[in-house]
Amino acid sequence: MGRVLSGSRPRRRAFAALVGAALALAPVSSVASAAGAVPATAAGPVAEQPGDIIDLMPLQTADRRIVDAAGRDVLLRGANVNSLGEYWQGVPTIEPTIPLSDADWDLMAARGFSVVRLLITWSRVEPTRDVIDQAYLDQVDAAVTTAAEHGIYTVIDMHQDAYSAFIFTTDPASCPPGTSPAKGWDGAPAWAVRTDGLSTCTVSGDRNSSPAVNRAWNNFYDNVDGLRDEFAEMWGAVAARFAGRPEVAGYDLLNEPENPRPAAELQPLYDALLADTIGAIRAAESGAPFDHIVFVEPALPAADISRGLVIPNPAALGGDVANVSGSVHNYAESIGVAGLSITIEGMNDLIDQMTASLGVGNWGGEYGFWDTEPETLAKARRYAADEDRLAWGGAWWQWRQSCGDPHAVAWSGGSVVAPSGTSTHLNLLGCPGNDDLGPNDAFLDILGRGYPRATPGRIDELRSDVDTGWLKVKATAATAGG
Repeated sequence: MGRVLSGSRPRRRAFAALVGAALALAPVSSVASAAGAVPATAAGPVAEQPGDIIDLMPLQTADRRIVDAAGRDVLLRGANVNSLGEYWQGVPTIEPTIPLSDADWDLMAARGFSVVRLLITWSRVEPTRDVIDQAYLDQVDAAVTTAAEHGIYTVIDMHQDAYSAFIFTTDPASCPPGTSPAKGWDGAPAWAVRTDGLSTCTVSGDRNSSPAVNRAWNNFYDNVDGLRDEFAEMWGAVAARFAGRPEVAGYDLLNEPENPRPAAELQPLYDALLADTIGAIRAAESGAPFDHIVFVEPALPAADISRGLVIPNPAALGGDVANVSGSVHNYAESIGVAGLSITIEGMNDLIDQMTASLGVGNWGGEYGFWDTEPETLAKARRYAADEDRLAWGGAWWQWRQSCGDPHAVAWSGGSVVAPSGTSTHLNLLGCPGNDDLGPNDAFLDILGRGYPRATPGRIDELRSDVDTGWLKVKATAATAGG
C-alpha cells in the first residue's frame, strides 16, 4: 500500500497560545429520543433524494447556537472541500486540487453531511485589482446550488495559508544554512503581495516564518496601498452575489490569519479588519430578508508563539455579535506541537470558554486526522463524542487532497517533488498519480454517525454510537412538540 502520508498538515504552534489565552434556558417542555424516534431531521448512513425532504432554511445565531427560521437548533456537520481554491502548483504535472464529481456530492449526502466548508481564494475572486471575476463566482454559485440540491448547506470560506500562492522560493540555493526553501500556498492575489523584497526562506520550518510572509501580513494589516480596504470590498462583492440565499450557511472571513507581531500591537488592526469586512458584507446584504452568519477566527502566532494569540474583540463591532460565530480549529492530538500536551477534550473546553467570554458560539471549521491506525481512529471517535457533548458542528479537513497539494509536496534536492504512498483523507488517493482508491470508510463511518440536523428547541444532551447507529437526543423547547 505504500507510505501513509501522515504529515499532511504543517506543524503549528498556535495551540500553545490558544491554551494561554482562553482563560439558562427554562425547562418548560422536554423532548427525549433514541434512534428511530428523533424529533428532527436525523443524519444517517443513507439518505435518499435528500433535496426532496430537507428544507434549507435561513440560519442565524441565538444564545451561542445556530438556529434556523423555525427556531430549531441546527448542527452543521460535514467536510472541507478545496476544489475551487487556487493553490500553488509545485509539481507541474500534478494539479494541486481535484474537481468534485456528482458521485462526490451523492456520497456526501448518503453519509449525512449537512454542510460543506467551500474553500475559495481572494486570488481567484479578484485576480486583477478592482475587477471581480464573475465567472469564478459562477463556479462557486454552481457548487452552492449543487450542494443545496443534495440537502447540504455551504459555508463559504475565504481560505489562505502563508498569505498567498505567490510567495515562494525560486532558488533553494539562495537559502542560507539554518533556513529552508519555501513552498507557495494560497490566498492573496499577486497584486496584493507586498514583501518588500525580503527573503522567502523559512527560519523555523513553519510556513509563516519567512521574512517575506511576515512582511506581507504586516503590510496587509497596516493597509499599505489600501490592501485591507480591498479585501473588505472584495468580500462585499461575494456577499452581494449570495445575499438572501438560505442555502449559504454563512461566511468564514479569513482562514487561520497569521499574527506577525506582538498581539497587543495587532489587536486594533485585526479588530478593524473584522469590523470593516463585516460592515462590507452587511452593506451588501442590506436589501436581503436576513443577514448571513459570519464566522471569525483568532489570529494565530504560528511562526512565533511568543507573539500571542489575537482574539477578536466584540467591542470592535459595537458590541453587536448578532449572527457572528467563532470558528476555532482543534488539531489537538493530531498535529504535534513541541512542548505542548493537551487533549482533544481539553482544547475543546478552552475553545468553549474563550468563545463564551465573547458571547458567541463555536463552529469547528477544521479538525482531522491523517492515518487509520487503531490509536488514531480512537482519537477520532473521542473527538466525535466530545463534539456531541458540546452539541457542536464542524467540518473535517478534508474531503480529498491531491498529491500535488502544497500540504503534500516538498522541496527535495533542489526541486519540488510529490510523495509516494496514500493520501489519507475522507477519500483515499494513491500518490504521486492521484489514483482513486475510493472512500475512506474508517473516517466516514465516524463523521457520518447519527445526529439531529435540526432539533425543536435547544439540545441538552446528544450521544451517538458509531458502530450501532444508536442515537440519544434530549432537548428543551418553549412549548411541547417544539
